[in-house]
Amino acid sequence: SMAESEGRLTMPVTPGEETGDFGLLMRLVDLEISEGIWGMFDPTGQLPRDPATLILDLAGQARWLVDVFDPEFAQAMSPGDVPVEFESLTLNALQLSVGGAELTGDGAFDIDNAPGGPFAPAPTPSGAINLQLAGGNTLLDTLVNMGLLPQEQAMGARMMLGLFARPGEGPDTLVSTIEVGKDGSVSANGQRIR
Repeated sequence: SMAESEGRLTMPVTPGEETGDFGLLMRLVDLEISEGIWGMFDPTGQLPRDPATLILDLAGQARWLVDVFDPEFAQAMSPGDVPVEFESLTLNALQLSVGGAELTGDGAFDIDNAPGGPFAPAPTPSGAINLQLAGGNTLLDTLVNMGLLPQEQAMGARMMLGLFARPGEGPDTLVSTIEVGKDGSVSANGQRIR
């Protein structure tokens, strides 16, 4: 069962020189599964049975480089061609809660599509994203105890979290601010990693 579900996609429909608004919204709120399904992979009840939620809300400016409604569109595209150009991307909201852990975030990036940037051939983003993970280490421990996740993979995940995150205010809470500069520099919580 689910308390709420919603999906929405908005985007320009014709190619042109000017960018237009685009957006993607996905909401799956309080998704619950029956105890019979839980019992198939967690018969001893180690994982919290809290309802799961996924909310993703993206917005920005973009433009089509080709007419995607042209019947010849697929034949004209070569592998690696990108039919759309993004000028900005905003993460209005991110929420993923499952198994007692919750990931939240927001942020915004401007995108420079000029060729020859520091991420060439990809465009150059600049901006920041803020993330918070609560209950992540507890969930990893539970998955290891259940035999669903090898200890080595859990250790690898913890090492990655240690590189990109710092302790937050609450217990088992990690926060991270990832910033990308126009020069291609990348930093996590003020520490440069690229």
